[in-house]
Amino acid sequence: MCGIIGFIAKDKNENLGEIAYIGLEMLQHRGQDACGVYFSDFEKGEIIKGLGSVDNVLNKENIKKIKGNIFIGQTRYPTTKSKEEAQPLFLENPSICMVHNGHIYNDEEIRKYYEKNNIKFKTGLDLESILFVFSEGYLKEEGNKFKEIEKGVKSVFEKLKGAYSVLGVIDKEILIAFKDPYGIRPLFIAKDKNSIAFASETIALEKLGYEDVEEVENGVVIIVDKNLNILKKEILKKEYKFCSFELVYFSRATSKYRGEQIFEIRKKLGKKLAEIFELKNKNLKIEDYIISPVPETSRAAAEGFCEYFDKRGNLKEVLEKHRYGGRNFIKPSEEIRKKEVFYTLTPIEKNVKGKKIILIDDSIVRGTTSKRMIKYLREYGAKEVHLCITYPPIRYSCFYGIDTPTKEELIAHNKTEEEVAKILGADSLTYMTIEGLKSIIGENFCFACLNGEYFNLE
Repeated sequence: MCGIIGFIAKDKNENLGEIAYIGLEMLQHRGQDACGVYFSDFEKGEIIKGLGSVDNVLNKENIKKIKGNIFIGQTRYPTTKSKEEAQPLFLENPSICMVHNGHIYNDEEIRKYYEKNNIKFKTGLDLESILFVFSEGYLKEEGNKFKEIEKGVKSVFEKLKGAYSVLGVIDKEILIAFKDPYGIRPLFIAKDKNSIAFASETIALEKLGYEDVEEVENGVVIIVDKNLNILKKEILKKEYKFCSFELVYFSRATSKYRGEQIFEIRKKLGKKLAEIFELKNKNLKIEDYIISPVPETSRAAAEGFCEYFDKRGNLKEVLEKHRYGGRNFIKPSEEIRKKEVFYTLTPIEKNVKGKKIILIDDSIVRGTTSKRMIKYLREYGAKEVHLCITYPPIRYSCFYGIDTPTKEELIAHNKTEEEVAKILGADSLTYMTIEGLKSIIGENFCFACLNGEYFNLE
């Protein structure tokens, strides 16, 4: 899972670096391992990228260098073996630069094909497969640049499996955007009189001053030239399958999906979860419990959970999160994740000692964080700890951009709620049901990590 952003304006902008920084910083939560920007004045292009956070790579000196009319950028969270590399990637002939969010499932197969034809890959990034496949199709239709681009995107749609949202700059002056035929990974577009921008989340566009934001359609390419003329062309559209995990966990609560702030969606999920919890615990007196979110992404759900009980539950914080600790799920290794839990979350003793706690969280993937949290709360004197999760049990691997490569890593795989609760050390565990999730967000989403029903991998 990564964050991508793109921008194009008619007039050269001396503050392009600030625009890039603000947009990428708004997407920092989507990837902390690397950051990069390609920018151009329609004549000369340049890349600035490196490992680390946005403020580390786009320091004051680099921000001043970024000037011109157009840029694309990415914050990277690696889903491939290559963790020490950064986007964007650039092809000199033809002149194509790209960033992407997602995962190419048949990347290895694509690499073998090109290597047999004496085309060498320079990185371990699956974006390189997108670049080569696009460029091959792009060169087949000569004379009309827009037609060439359409051919390139069609080649990508037909040959690549998995999930991807892509932004690219062609010949230093044309900005293109497209999502896979199922629209699994997010991408949004906004425009005003002077510019057009794309981003993985609406909050990045809103913070840049855009008001009207729309979702980029699946299976469609959007081409924007240097005069801000827009060509939108449907290439290959399949059944819409937006990632359900985006709404529950990955996206910022202040981003919007179909006009509704994600905070409100998570609040509704909290209410639904409370209903499921009540059915399982009919004799429980909610007044005797503290209801608490796991910071940061579960606050809305905890609020909704409490509201379901007419606020009879005591909504309080029992854990403080170190604000610079990052998102523990996207740390690069299990060893680091275990250490990160220790210093990113600390119990608030007054709200924990001697208390019965209902802990609301958005999801459990490997269980590392949940197990450690419960252990901490016990050590600080919690009398009971009941865990309630707004996302159903993750029992299957994701091949669309979430870092859950093997089923064996998933704590819920082949286990019941009771078995998982025992492993975690919780008094009880209540998951959202798939039916409950669908009742809030709808049917047209990807639920493959929950039910094993994969698509676009054949």
